[in-house]
Amino acid sequence: MKRADTKHMHGYLAGVPLPWDKRGAILKDQFRGAIEALLEDGCDGLYLFGTSGEGYAVSDEEFGTIIETFVEATGGADVFRQVGCFGLSSDQVIRRCKVASDLGADSVQITLPFWKELNDIELRTYFADVCGDLADIQFLLYNNPRNKRRLNGKELEALASATPNLCATKTGSGAWIEFYELVTESPSLQHFVTEPAFQFCRGVANVGLIPSSNYANPEKCRAYYKAVIEGDQKLAQLLHAEIINFFHKTAVPLLRKGYIDGAVDKAYARIRGMEFSLEMKSPYASLSDEDFSWLKETVAETGFLQRTGF
Repeated sequence: MKRADTKHMHGYLAGVPLPWDKRGAILKDQFRGAIEALLEDGCDGLYLFGTSGEGYAVSDEEFGTIIETFVEATGGADVFRQVGCFGLSSDQVIRRCKVASDLGADSVQITLPFWKELNDIELRTYFADVCGDLADIQFLLYNNPRNKRRLNGKELEALASATPNLCATKTGSGAWIEFYELVTESPSLQHFVTEPAFQFCRGVANVGLIPSSNYANPEKCRAYYKAVIEGDQKLAQLLHAEIINFFHKTAVPLLRKGYIDGAVDKAYARIRGMEFSLEMKSPYASLSDEDFSWLKETVAETGFLQRTGF
């Protein structure tokens, strides 16, 4: 089978957080505003229903409705559009992938079922069933340690050989040696990593960036990306240190309190100046008033914020 074309999966891939009202219904105007802001930030691709987009928490009805708004709002934009399709069984994931593709997504993002850690037989079965049933769809694997099994490069390369439409991965955490093994031992895949690992990984492979700092300061985040891409190591190192310091002082204390990533991303967006609800889908907690006030003050102290009028 011919490998699916990966030319659209590249570069700067940003997730779209979702704004909810207190009843858990999507706030479409705020959602469109977030998409417009990310498009103006100059992203190469946008993905919906990742961690920040709460793809693990939406109903099937919400899933289709929100994708329709996403596709409509990005119509005509020069970005690739990706949709997270998560579930506890292969059938659930396949059904969502078909919906996303039918509604106009350019590719889909999947992750391993998280009820239990998949053994090797179950792992091969999952990819054979999901990717094999949808041969015309490009797949990115969200290599998420929350699913109890994070795949290494050799495992990924074997899966890519067996399932040619598995085109990319997104990996957010790990030691340097793990990242090195990941990107060098699975060269058939386009890898995306977060800001902490981007400069290192880009030195050994053609990886893309999945940023979180763009919610607070898209200009500085893009400057970091550009410095790494263009080989300006001195500037890249300075910006890398500033971004890590920002996360260390603002996000880490909140994540240690038990908040999920999306709750922090939404708060960054609001502090930046976007009209954006902090509500999370039940049962996940949104930032308390006290914690949001602390974050707003701490972000200001870092000097990292770029205010905009979205």
